[in-house]
Amino acid sequence: MMRWFTHNWGLKIISLVLAIATWYYAVGEENIEVTRVIPLRIQMSNPQMTISEISARTVQVTLLAPRSLIVNLASQDIQALHKIGPEIKTAGEYSFRLESSEIRLPSFQIRVTRIIPETVTVKLDELMMQKLEIQPDFVGETAIGYKLLKDELRMDPNAVLAQGPKGVLEKMKSAKTEPIDLVGRIRSFHRTVEVKLPPGVKAMSESLVNVYVPIREEFGEKEFKDIPVRILSSSAASGVVDLSPDKVSFTLKGSKLYLEKLTPETLLVYVDLGNLKKGDYDLPLKVVLPENVSLKEQEPLKIKVAIRSLTK
Repeated sequence: MMRWFTHNWGLKIISLVLAIATWYYAVGEENIEVTRVIPLRIQMSNPQMTISEISARTVQVTLLAPRSLIVNLASQDIQALHKIGPEIKTAGEYSFRLESSEIRLPSFQIRVTRIIPETVTVKLDELMMQKLEIQPDFVGETAIGYKLLKDELRMDPNAVLAQGPKGVLEKMKSAKTEPIDLVGRIRSFHRTVEVKLPPGVKAMSESLVNVYVPIREEFGEKEFKDIPVRILSSSAASGVVDLSPDKVSFTLKGSKLYLEKLTPETLLVYVDLGNLKKGDYDLPLKVVLPENVSLKEQEPLKIKVAIRSLTK
């Protein structure tokens, strides 16, 4: 026995000193307190029940541990998990106190000293499935003179099978897609968008929707009143010309974009006298219009022209 104490006694003394020093360092290291906000996860044991509302989705935990362990501790290194047992079988409110043992920590040397809030309340509901019609969520307006043709809109799929709390799904008949921007659009287009569902509700069928958005040029009508008639005649002729009437009214039809740009001041309405001689005439009126606009009237506009004197 004595030989064991005396054999390599120098190495044994060094080991003892190092062990004592390590123990003193560990015991004497300063403990510090930090606060972290971490997500709260709740696990349901009864597959027929689900959570429709929760009073807190995160909790604030205060931790105490040696500085070397805690100073770089991030929130994602800590987990809060509460399990609701299979004995809970009816819908209603359920409150629980989150215990320190339900906070999962990366080291046994870290201790939980406080949890806020102390009590968490959840609303439990029966789990159900329901088919929901998909509604596209359009935002903004097409360019002026163009419109969305809702009757020609196509979606694939046009419905989604959703699972969630009974109290939530019973109030839903449809689900909207992610926003589809229409601002300034002048042509039809395709988009693939996700169906948006409320918290606690998930899609049990395909939730990506292929949407065909038909956009067409918009057509309309616009009335113009008392537009003055101008006279176009041969440059070699001169005389006195009476027009009856000297102002006309008519309705134009065509592209709404171009109709909106037209004003009485920009319209040119004229009668061409050519090389006509003295006399009375019924002449067609000519209206200068953009390509996408025309007269609504089926019969051509006419005007009575009286040439009272004409000299050459």
